[in-house]
Amino acid sequence: MPSRHPEALLRVNYFEVLIGNRKVGFAEVGRLTSETELAGLPGRPIHRFATVVLRRALTTSTELYDWRRLIVSGKDDRRDVTIRQLSAPGGTIVNSWRLTRAWPCRWSGPAFDAMKNDVACEELELTFDDLVWLSPDAGTTKG
Repeated sequence: MPSRHPEALLRVNYFEVLIGNRKVGFAEVGRLTSETELAGLPGRPIHRFATVVLRRALTTSTELYDWRRLIVSGKDDRRDVTIRQLSAPGGTIVNSWRLTRAWPCRWSGPAFDAMKNDVACEELELTFDDLVWLSPDAGTTKG
């Protein structure tokens, strides 16, 4: 018999991002998208993943820019990126996704405007081979 209690709604503001095994702070993670296009050979749809944009406040750290520079120089430096949705700040993992073999296809630094008092931000746009929804308890693939 189905439960009479509705499932708790999950919030989008409690999350963490790991690049490889290193936790890196971000203010925003763009939408995760898997899409299929039927154009192509008959009976052979084209599957692809939209790029994901990670956004954070700019600091003096150049680690994201340096990763992009490795790609620009021709080095194949692909890394798994894990996005974890949390139940609360510092809470348990309720959903988790892995961007497999991700690499930065774009890095953007801040725009400057003397008329604004905004926080300087940087963005890293990632391309990746696969999007895997992981089990929140063991970090294994769902399904």
